[in-house]
Amino acid sequence: MTNYESIEFGVDLVKASQAEYDFLLEVQGLECLRNDAVLQNAIRRYESLWLPLVASKTENINLPECLLPPIDIAWVWHCHMLAPHKYAEYCLSLFGNVLDHSVTKSTDAYESTKSTWRLLYPDEPFEVSNDLIDGNILHIPLHQSKSDSFDLLEAIHRQQDFVYNIHLPHYRDTKFLEAAVTRYKKYLFLKKKNPADFLVPCYDIDLVWHTHQLHPIDYERVTKSLLGRLLIHDDTDSDRNPGSKLSNAYGRTSNLWKNEFEETFATAGAMYRGDSPKGRLYRLTPSDIEHISGRKTVIVINSISITKVNKNDKKDVKLQILRTNLFQQSTLIQTLSGKMGNMTWNNQNLQFSYGPTDKTIDFKLTARKKLFSGKSQTIGEFQERFGQLIYNHELQNGGVFKSEGNMKLKNISSEAKYMVSGSIGRLFRADTILLLEAAGFEADINLPSNEDELWGPVPLHKSNAENICHVASHSLRRLDGNVIFTCRIIHSVKMMTSVVQIFFQDKMAAVAHVIGTEQLPMKSQISGNLSLNPSEKERAILIKTGEGDSMILVGKWTGFVRGVPGIKGKLGQPANFKLGIRAEQGRSGFFGIPGNPGHLEIKVYRINSKHFQREETISIPQYDVLEFEGLTLDFQRGIITCNEMKIDNILHYVSFSFSIALLHVLCVPRPANWKPGDSLKPKLEKRGGRTVERFPDEDITFLMAAGLHCLTPSNHYIHNNVNANLCARCASGGITSSSCGIGISQKLNAIDTE
Repeated sequence: MTNYESIEFGVDLVKASQAEYDFLLEVQGLECLRNDAVLQNAIRRYESLWLPLVASKTENINLPECLLPPIDIAWVWHCHMLAPHKYAEYCLSLFGNVLDHSVTKSTDAYESTKSTWRLLYPDEPFEVSNDLIDGNILHIPLHQSKSDSFDLLEAIHRQQDFVYNIHLPHYRDTKFLEAAVTRYKKYLFLKKKNPADFLVPCYDIDLVWHTHQLHPIDYERVTKSLLGRLLIHDDTDSDRNPGSKLSNAYGRTSNLWKNEFEETFATAGAMYRGDSPKGRLYRLTPSDIEHISGRKTVIVINSISITKVNKNDKKDVKLQILRTNLFQQSTLIQTLSGKMGNMTWNNQNLQFSYGPTDKTIDFKLTARKKLFSGKSQTIGEFQERFGQLIYNHELQNGGVFKSEGNMKLKNISSEAKYMVSGSIGRLFRADTILLLEAAGFEADINLPSNEDELWGPVPLHKSNAENICHVASHSLRRLDGNVIFTCRIIHSVKMMTSVVQIFFQDKMAAVAHVIGTEQLPMKSQISGNLSLNPSEKERAILIKTGEGDSMILVGKWTGFVRGVPGIKGKLGQPANFKLGIRAEQGRSGFFGIPGNPGHLEIKVYRINSKHFQREETISIPQYDVLEFEGLTLDFQRGIITCNEMKIDNILHYVSFSFSIALLHVLCVPRPANWKPGDSLKPKLEKRGGRTVERFPDEDITFLMAAGLHCLTPSNHYIHNNVNANLCARCASGGITSSSCGIGISQKLNAIDTE
């Protein structure tokens, strides 16, 4: 065989890889298949029941397409076949031949297989029981595996993170897979030419390789004819640290590939994504959600009294009762009249609603300045904050309250005492309002990249070397003062990454971090829509929770127009020799071009275990609020509002809010000579009669919290500090050991906004 193009498969590996992708996503969506007790039972069913059933049907030439096991058995079978030599040994020792398999199935395979199963095993359920799916582990029969030389359970564990690494939708894209099949042929050809070398595939090749192994007869035929032996798939090495076997082998593979095919081995969208965040991040419980949720109720004030030393004072007074919200807007509830010496109001039954946007109930005592003057002045005031009451779960069904305190009266040396009492109605769920309390950034925090507990599930080159970062920890509080989330922002230009960490009660619950073409393909590689185009200054952020990947945001700055001043026209003037005036030629004027700072445009891709929802594009307002699903985000004032019906998504919305702010920081154009700490406000607020349009600046609370003034791996930083041939993945914190060879025009990564 002289070249890779002559390698032929007996399987349509593009179609089969798509079926394999669908199967793996189905597995990933079943939490029970991460439980060892469930897996042990699946191994029992696979060895004792399933393989004997398959062996009894081997006379059927279409057997692989006609037999479809239940998902638990299918997963064990899948993982067993990914050790082709062990699978072959097992089958030969028990059945005398290798039992074949096909990823693609006939339309009636499942029902046909179920019927066969029920005839052979009437006492054993075919499907995985609902109790197991729901996490209720019942009694599971003991089973001694028949495969003494191969630990099936460990093999299954190793495959769980592989599923995560090929989860993104381009791994199902026909165009991407066609290229992957070609690269798989090249990989096999390279192995033929370098039989002694341990060659490491990229994940596009690995998916096709896995798929081919799931057709054991064809896999054996192809590899034995090409290599003279069955090609062993070794997935036992997972250490990717510098100097490890895997790291060294990757470097060797890259060099051999470059020399043989005159192209880079690494390719966009096919590199290591890290370990799955499942089990590594805290998952909010229903009790947590209940604790976070906003509350509303009806409050009734029955009695108010203000007592002072001189009870004989007959001056007329009025007591205004106002409700003030978080925007400092006040609404009058009631005005009560009385005498200075007897300020007691009983049986008032003052009813008003009180909810998550209400900050205080203000009591203002006023009196006339002079006896016959119509003007009044405030002579004393106090406030009541009922937030502590509406978030007191002991008052869920209502209760009574009484509040007392001191109040300073104007022009009176002694203090008055006040008392307010009444009742609170039943508490109901309401919108959740979180206020951003931003802290400053510390610029000298050392966070070595091998300290996993500091970073969370963020894929980085592991090193104990010094890594100085800009770090800030912000609080998100309810109006009652309770801190609900702590949000840590990390910027590392050394690692070329930015990270958002969301903590709930000191437990890391979500992470969002920059990704590049180590994870996302280029548009030219796919026929789908989730891609990254660094030449268009696009940046991407991946949001992760304890349930897995949640969302990918791809942002770019768009609509920027540099203003060009107009020129006023001038009339020509004829010569007048008597007056000594020479002729002057007129000139045409032209209108200027209004400048426009542009805006951030975001493409949103939601992720779940089964499929990707379609892309949604949103334009981000700079000074207006953003409404997205159940989220209302006020960037400027730093307020997150979560609709009461969407409270289960609160963690996603908080992560989404900070991720958008981070994309602003990474993408916003800056002056060519900008340096960290410099203001982004325009030098002139007006030019002539026109207001100068502004870029996002320090008046926007969320952007400052995301590091607008800090040293960050922004497009501006890349433009000024990184080589012009920078690989997109190298600017995203990716953990590959070589460039993919995709250069970026750095001139497009920043705009001189002087």
